Amino acid sequence: MSAESEQLAGLLGEALRRRREERGQSLRATAESAGVSPGHLSDVERGRKELSLERLGDVARALGTSAGEIFLDLAIALGAAPPRPARYPAGFAPDPRDELAWVSERLAEPELRTVAAFGTFLASRQARGATPA
Repeated sequence: MSAESEQLAGLLGEALRRRREERGQSLRATAESAGVSPGHLSDVERGRKELSLERLGDVARALGTSAGEIFLDLAIALGAAPPRPARYPAGFAPDPRDELAWVSERLAEPELRTVAAFGTFLASRQARGATPA
């Protein structure tokens, strides 16, 4: 196993163990439900062995989750940003000024200048009575 593979196996094992312990499940019960031996699952949790994708799906189901959620845990452990909750169910603020303020706080200055210039352009077209194409 390469160093990178060992790191991935270790992080995956940690994610599985964390999920199992959060659910209060024993190693033996989880392994039996997933159709693997407790020794094999123990080795996976310690990063010593790997799981096939099929077995990963079985273990995920035994943990009451999906392989996708396990992969998300792994991605976050590798440095990916966790998903952000939606600010508004429909995707936009009830007051557009609130949405504009939120977006402008997150834009770098060059992008913010571009947005401001475009806003000015649109406002000038509206003032002249031009209709959007």
